[in-house]
Amino acid sequence: MLISTKPDSKGKEAVLFRGRQLTEFRWTPLRDIPVYTKATGKTKLPAGEQQQGMIYSSTEPTDKFIGENISFETFLTAVANPDSALYTKDLNGHNNSWAYFGIVCNGFVRYALNIRRRFSTKRFLDIPGMHKIYDAGTYTAEEIELCDVLRAFEKGVSHVALITDILRDETGTICQIEVSEGVRPVCKRAQYDLETFFEKFKKYQICRYDFVDDVPMPDEAQNRCLMQGVPGLPVIAVDYGDKSNYRTYEDVVISVFADGENEIEICRDGEVVENITITGRGQVSRRFHRGYYTARHKESGESVAFCVTAPEISHSVANGMLTVKADACDPKSKIVHMEFREKCKEMYGSGSVPDGGRTDVFYSNQCASLAKVEELTDAEKESGMFTRAIPEDAAHFKVYFENSYGMWTHTMIKI
Repeated sequence: MLISTKPDSKGKEAVLFRGRQLTEFRWTPLRDIPVYTKATGKTKLPAGEQQQGMIYSSTEPTDKFIGENISFETFLTAVANPDSALYTKDLNGHNNSWAYFGIVCNGFVRYALNIRRRFSTKRFLDIPGMHKIYDAGTYTAEEIELCDVLRAFEKGVSHVALITDILRDETGTICQIEVSEGVRPVCKRAQYDLETFFEKFKKYQICRYDFVDDVPMPDEAQNRCLMQGVPGLPVIAVDYGDKSNYRTYEDVVISVFADGENEIEICRDGEVVENITITGRGQVSRRFHRGYYTARHKESGESVAFCVTAPEISHSVANGMLTVKADACDPKSKIVHMEFREKCKEMYGSGSVPDGGRTDVFYSNQCASLAKVEELTDAEKESGMFTRAIPEDAAHFKVYFENSYGMWTHTMIKI
């Protein structure tokens, strides 16, 4: 019988707990979900077949990352809605087929370590407090610690994963190492004997996070929501899920799942703006001005909430410096960070918006890596004005805001 290594701090307990949230969560799709795996190419998670682990999906074009841009609660309500974007949207690009909501490998590790800012795998060592301990092939099992990060970004591998257990026999000898990770099609954890571990991860560095002991336990209500699983079929739903953020140029699909005459009341910031009647099970699509909305099914009293965003962003470039003025145009939202993006290999679509972003979700054929950027100060977040040196490899930038529904942003803006 093998014995698990006990975490030596509350912070490490929280990291392992967060990892289990994403690898042990069980759910059943109501409809087929398009996914992509390296082994089989485009495939699907079939309707009615229970899944274990949060769905892996690079939702870069739409910023619908679970636990980051949308909450677990929002994701669960999307799973329970057969008309949701999770089932009805298929984002193609970079030889992939992506589900509309998901998490990626670096998002998995960042959630476990409670790192709020987004860092690509390429830029993982730019995370404050994250540093390389050992190069690939230079460490033994005894030198690995719980919550260490496995990272590779060379030799054909781009991935990060988390050490979530070190298992020993009764003599104290290490026999297995457990790795938890975001992989296609769903996040997983697996135990490896030492020979298999070092062969599978022979190209990986070991990295350590200085602030691992400070990681907090997830919000109790949010965890309870996850553990209770997917709710039953709603009476009324929106396609992004309850408490989600839309952009003004995106359609909001409102569905009802009750027979008879369904009267729907749409309120914006507490005031009725429209009444809709849907006969039988059906849906309507609308575009809304910025604001906070509820759609209430009058007969049952059930309602769903959503926010429509439209920031005002302007910028100028001089002497290699980018100056940005950003306004959420929403007193309930605040600026949280900005990031530079590298040049995309190929562009799709011709849509445009006043701030220089693009409306087409097929924005590029790959998720452009992030360039290192200094964090915004509290004063800069408050004023919405900041200036940064433009990295050599940067071609675009994004500004992120946050409200009670999660992080939101506009599309990338060309520098």
